[in-house]
Amino acid sequence: MKSKKYILLFLSVLLFGSCSDWTTPEAEVLDNQKGFERLIPLIEAKTEQDLTPTMREHYARIREYRQKPRVKGFGWFGNWTGKGDNAQNYLKMLPDSVDFVSLWGVRGSLSDEQKADLKFFQEIKGGKALLCWIVQGLGDQLTPKGTTAIEYWVNEKGKGDFKEGVKAYANAICDSIDKYNLDGFDIDYEPGYGHSGSLANSQIIGPGGNENMQVFIETLSARLRPQGKMLVMDGQPEKLSAETSKLIDHYIYQAYWESSTGAVMSKINRTHLDEWERKTIITVEFERFWRTGGNPYYKSSARPELNNASCVQLLDYATMDLKSGKRIGGIGTYHMEYDYPNDPHYKWLRMALYYGNQVYPGNFIN
Repeated sequence: MKSKKYILLFLSVLLFGSCSDWTTPEAEVLDNQKGFERLIPLIEAKTEQDLTPTMREHYARIREYRQKPRVKGFGWFGNWTGKGDNAQNYLKMLPDSVDFVSLWGVRGSLSDEQKADLKFFQEIKGGKALLCWIVQGLGDQLTPKGTTAIEYWVNEKGKGDFKEGVKAYANAICDSIDKYNLDGFDIDYEPGYGHSGSLANSQIIGPGGNENMQVFIETLSARLRPQGKMLVMDGQPEKLSAETSKLIDHYIYQAYWESSTGAVMSKINRTHLDEWERKTIITVEFERFWRTGGNPYYKSSARPELNNASCVQLLDYATMDLKSGKRIGGIGTYHMEYDYPNDPHYKWLRMALYYGNQVYPGNFIN
């Protein structure tokens, strides 16, 4: 394989004649410079034109690859700034195997740097970025200061009707997604973990059950999915009714502290959910376990050969075959950016997705 040669050409504006007579010359390519590719570090690249032809071809293949059935790569991405010299703070520096992320901690407007980083991640790398927060009560994260959810969403926006207020809240979320060109919404739904409220309770989501969340999901789905944007639910997606689950693109389980294959299977085996096998994503917690790639005491009964390896929890998730014989829909990590300091960067997520898609190829037939 031929070695690539790189050169950085410094151009200057030349002044000809009088001070009022400026020209901007074209870059002159010398004979000994033909065939050279200009290298700009990825962290500094702004558009596709900043990439070498080889890199452009690579990302074109990545975008094509994303259209194929596989174990998807996901994560909750925090500490996002899109600026500075720390690659840990950039979406575009995530592994190519990451398909979509939920932006953790993003609430208000995006900076110019974040907008540029987002655009590169979407258009060049083919990734998707979702807005996300815990949804428990009407107006969470969006109720204006100085007023209450009832005053603003029900009385003002809903004209006194609570469900109309729910619709207004869902539409406000969609407005933010459209405004900042994001790719959808991740409903963090955890009523059983201390986050219950006017939109989140122990009932099944649907008519005769949790009807407020039903209206919320219906409104989001009607706005987002016709645009090709995503609507996912994490936390307790098992609370979805069979009919409501058809409005959701992925069920994301926080399988953080499970210690065995059987325990995870028990958690995700929700056969009433629409296309539950291929739409299910299992995640590992990296706030504590980023050094080991998951719970170090985890044991795989499906692939015991992995039990002596580091990262066994995430490896088991990525290679998990369900009772039908189909491979799991995807895997992910919470605070995925904490994996960045590992060597190589994002070591565990890269490894797990490689195992799930290459070392142990799965059945992805719908």
